[in-house]
Amino acid sequence: MAGVTPGRAFAATWRTESGEIVGTTFGGTMCLWPRKPWRIRIARDGFEHVIRCGECPGCLEFERRRLAGRLHAKYQDGGAGTVARSTTAATTSATSAAPSEVKLYIVRIWAPIELHASIAHALHRRRGLELEPGMWRLGASSFAILSRSASSPRDVLRAMGLKFRIEPLRLSRGRRAWRSLTAGLIVAREIYGEQRNRFYAKGLPKAEREKWEVRKIGKYQSYDRASSPRAFTGRKVVLVPPEVWKLRRSDRRALRGMLLRAPDPEGVKRVLGLVAEAADRMSAASHASGAPKALLSREQVVSWYKRNAERATPRTTVSEFRNAGDVQSGGEAAIERSRPRTFDPDLTPSFGEGGYRSSEHSQGELMPEQLDAIAIREAKRRRERKALWESLQIIERMRQKSTGGR
Repeated sequence: MAGVTPGRAFAATWRTESGEIVGTTFGGTMCLWPRKPWRIRIARDGFEHVIRCGECPGCLEFERRRLAGRLHAKYQDGGAGTVARSTTAATTSATSAAPSEVKLYIVRIWAPIELHASIAHALHRRRGLELEPGMWRLGASSFAILSRSASSPRDVLRAMGLKFRIEPLRLSRGRRAWRSLTAGLIVAREIYGEQRNRFYAKGLPKAEREKWEVRKIGKYQSYDRASSPRAFTGRKVVLVPPEVWKLRRSDRRALRGMLLRAPDPEGVKRVLGLVAEAADRMSAASHASGAPKALLSREQVVSWYKRNAERATPRTTVSEFRNAGDVQSGGEAAIERSRPRTFDPDLTPSFGEGGYRSSEHSQGELMPEQLDAIAIREAKRRRERKALWESLQIIERMRQKSTGGR
């Protein structure tokens, strides 16, 4: 990410075919792991897009914003004053109140996920509580409900012995006001389970639906999920993911595993915060790194090899005897062969003629066959230890069954 500011590193960019940046946009709702982007796309009015996975942080944030928009459309301009209550204790004063005086409170209750529905149902059935219909899960350990009063839910929850927190909802902030209520949608589906909805709400406007045409790519095109475009326009401008996504494959897998294990919105934010810090460090390191060194010329390479050859000349004399019997016979040939030999000091590469001289290996080094034998013996020892451990485990389980677990 050399030459990229931290702000730009987290932004998706619109680029031309030559790579020139023509605009930036928010990249938090972009899909990280699109489905078969090299084979299938969706198109409409000259605009193409990859198919979302629906599981990554970008897709979950997109769904969270859609839900926040639906809540804003229902309660904007004091619309909460005209919504039917879920309890029977509707007072005339609250109904006749001006839209600007209507206030909403988010009541977050901590409880196991198996008790969310039962607790919410019991609270909505209580007389005197001015609760809005619906329930929103905030991970596996808490959920939230909407109330028009802060005092009445507080007294009831204290009597029930539940841990809770009540905070006012600022409708003037628009869609951003619903961030804390819709934060449960950024938690992975694996935390909630397949047969458990992330929220229940009545009277919300329907989500906008758009029609797309599925287009199959005839010729295979290579696609990199970390850097390849997510959207394509008719003007030959593409939408490229943020620079912080260019992580190693092992880092992307680790990120996905941590997100799948995050039990609440705070856990997801901590994981994404770690990614942001890592991206900042990478960006700072790229700025601190100096300019790349210039390549060496041919003359510099040749002179380097000559200097190393001159330093290595005194160490290249080797006494070699081809036949021990000839040395013992005292023949002239044996004496000639027993004289020290000096290798040619010219070890420079030929640059097109021949190649480098290979070095001689001493007999004390481990050959590949010996390494293979050592690896085979180590693997055999590991298998034997594993079999012994499994046998001991089986014996221990049988002993516990026979003694009734004592």
